[in-house]
Amino acid sequence: MNEIVSGEIRAAVAALLRIAEPGDGLLTGLVAEVGPIAVLELIRAVAAGKSSAAEAAESLSSVVTAVAGSGQLGEAIDRWAIRGEDAQGHRDLDAVDRLGGRLVIPGDGEWPAALTELGPAAPLGLWVRGEARLNTALQSAVSIVGARAASNYGTKCASDLAWDLAAKGLTIVSGGAFGIDAAAHRAVIAREGTTIAFMAGGVDRFYPAANTELFHQVLDRGAIVSETAPGMTPMRHRFLLRNRLIAASSRVTVIVEAGWRSGALNTARHALELSREVAAFPGSVYSASSTGTHRLIRLHEAQLVTSSEDVVELIGGSEPTLFDDGSHPTDHPSRVTADPIDDLAEREKICVNVLSTTKALDVGTVAGRAGLTVPHTLSALAVLELAGLSARRESGWVKVRRQT
Repeated sequence: MNEIVSGEIRAAVAALLRIAEPGDGLLTGLVAEVGPIAVLELIRAVAAGKSSAAEAAESLSSVVTAVAGSGQLGEAIDRWAIRGEDAQGHRDLDAVDRLGGRLVIPGDGEWPAALTELGPAAPLGLWVRGEARLNTALQSAVSIVGARAASNYGTKCASDLAWDLAAKGLTIVSGGAFGIDAAAHRAVIAREGTTIAFMAGGVDRFYPAANTELFHQVLDRGAIVSETAPGMTPMRHRFLLRNRLIAASSRVTVIVEAGWRSGALNTARHALELSREVAAFPGSVYSASSTGTHRLIRLHEAQLVTSSEDVVELIGGSEPTLFDDGSHPTDHPSRVTADPIDDLAEREKICVNVLSTTKALDVGTVAGRAGLTVPHTLSALAVLELAGLSARRESGWVKVRRQT
């Protein structure tokens, strides 16, 4: 492949990463069939009104029959076209290049092969900043994740584990959040090891901002990675989708302190679905911060570990058990108040995360930020209003604070 064609493909992938939300399996499958340049041209034609989504879908009918979800292709193209005109791959590439970063795509020598195991949920590309090369750093990696509101005990466990594993030459992967994540990153940096932080927003927007100094240290000792386009903000659904990258990039995922509803349990779910090992540190039976980890251990979905030696033993070990889809007979739902957001469809979840509790947003703004069509956005907002999660004001829609 010559340099010019390679540059065109890279720019097309960059544009598609801005057009679609992370983990869009239909887009990934379509790109695999016809290539990123052809897909981008088709989306832009619909965005410019030169073609309808139905016509675009029909033109691809003979080549995408093997793509999962291809029956919804017309609807998906309508959704992608919302951001189609504003997506300029070269602009994003230049912006990240000015920060010393790069876009890594499949076919590059730096592409981490482990992520291909995500199948249709594999990212089209990854925005990367930092000294570490992903293919090398992620050859042997362990992820350490857990509660943001970590106890002193949990922070100590995460720090000691990360320090010891880094001393053994393993890369430590986490999400850059407060609590367990930050403790793991800091320990690796102090040990002069390699650490990778996967972000839910653009690599040019450090989140949480209070960890900015830590992120600059990560850049020197590893890398900051995201599939979300530069400038895009972290949102709840992006955090959950980001977790699949943390799980896929690691040979073992270790949960250090996680409450009953912790986001770290979502990372464990992704790891189990990939047949990767999951481990958990035990905590006090009186600690709410360990109810999630104890559940993983009790249901035999995580191995109990207390040291780096235990974790190293798990590398290359037996396949873990997949999460149950339904409730377990020993679950205790009375311990936690049900979150109405959990019962929403994906479209409504994205919209409620876009809304603000203080500033009313018009339908077009919500649609653009959510990557949905206006009709689908209106439908989602109506569902949210019925659920008491949104309200209409004269200037637009706002999120309703839930009473606790």
